[in-house]
Amino acid sequence: MNLRMIAVGLVSMWALQAQATLMLTPAAPTIAGTGYGPANCEPECVETVFHTDDLQLLYKADVPGTEGGSVLEEGPFSPYYSTQFLNSATDPSGALITWLGDAWIDCGECYLAIKDGKSSPGYYFYDLSAWNGKEAISLSGFWPYQGAISHISIWGDQNISVPEPGTLSLLGAGLLLAGLRNRRKLLRQA
Repeated sequence: MNLRMIAVGLVSMWALQAQATLMLTPAAPTIAGTGYGPANCEPECVETVFHTDDLQLLYKADVPGTEGGSVLEEGPFSPYYSTQFLNSATDPSGALITWLGDAWIDCGECYLAIKDGKSSPGYYFYDLSAWNGKEAISLSGFWPYQGAISHISIWGDQNISVPEPGTLSLLGAGLLLAGLRNRRKLLRQA
C-alpha cells in the first residue's frame, strides 16, 4: 500500500471526525425535561435527574444580554469550545457548540443542561456520555414560541485530553522517514 494513500486516508478520517455533529432537540430520546423554575439549580438538578453526584462545571456559555455584547463563556474548557446562539441574538431557540482544537472534554460521565430564564420546563438535560468531545453539538427547537435559551452548560468529571507531544512527534517522524524512503526508492527506479 502506498504511503501517500495511507496519509490521505488518515487526514480524511480526521476531517470527517472533526466535522461530525451531534443534533439535539427537545424531542430527542436522551432528553429529560424538568419542571424546575427560573432559578438556576445546577449542578444539583443535573445530579438529581441522572442519579449521580460530584459533577463539576466543564464549560458554560451565557447568551448576551439585551444590550448586546458577546457570548460569556466560563469553565476550564472555555478556551477550547465556542458557542454561537442561533435564531436571535438575545432570545435564541438554538445554538451550535464547536470544538476549537487542542484539549477536549473526554469523560465517561458528561451531561448538557439547557436553561431558559422564564419558561417551563426551566431546563432540558442530555446524557453526553457517548459524545467524543470533538464533534459539534447542534441545538434546535428549544422554546420556539415562548422563552428562549439563557445558557448552556456541560457538567461531568474533570478530564482534559490533549494529544501527547511525544506521540505526535513519533508519528510525524515515522511518516517523514517513510516518505523519504519511498522517494529514494522512486529515484532509484527512474
